Amino acid sequence: MDDHFPDVTEDEHDQEFVALLTAHQGPVLAYIRSLMPGFSGASDLLQQTNITLWKKKDHFELGTNFKAWAFAIARNHVMDQRKKLKRNGWLVFSDELAEIFAQEIEEDEAFDQDEAFRALEVCLSKLRDHDRELVQKRYCESVTLDEYARELNRSSGTLKARLFKIRASLRRCLDNQLEHLHA
Repeated sequence: MDDHFPDVTEDEHDQEFVALLTAHQGPVLAYIRSLMPGFSGASDLLQQTNITLWKKKDHFELGTNFKAWAFAIARNHVMDQRKKLKRNGWLVFSDELAEIFAQEIEEDEAFDQDEAFRALEVCLSKLRDHDRELVQKRYCESVTLDEYARELNRSSGTLKARLFKIRASLRRCLDNQLEHLHA
């Protein structure tokens, strides 16, 4: 079962695996949230990750880096979710920025996910009030773009175009903020 620990029984392997899985719930959830800030389904992605980890538990070798393995599986689930959300136009930042976050977290044990959230907060605070409200309505509330457009007596196409510009602005700002933090 485990080449590094040949005397470990299946039951002992499972017990150690459960201990590692339990110990890493916080870091894996934080990792998911860092890749999907503002996404309300982070706990669901954690559960999907846990299910996959459990299904693949026999492939995990005790003594290897559980956190890196769990992060890789979580990352796959996040990227799948991002694809689904992207089809519906729900992403605030690009896949490239998500990849930067993922690489930073995976490569840098000292990476502070709070830095990424603070960078996003800084960038959001730089938006004009009505742009920030549009982002809030679109990504944090259960209001459709069409509903919000009617509320403002504007076309949803105008709001979609505005959101496109806001996302591009946020992307540039986040890139700059994170670059300055790690320069």
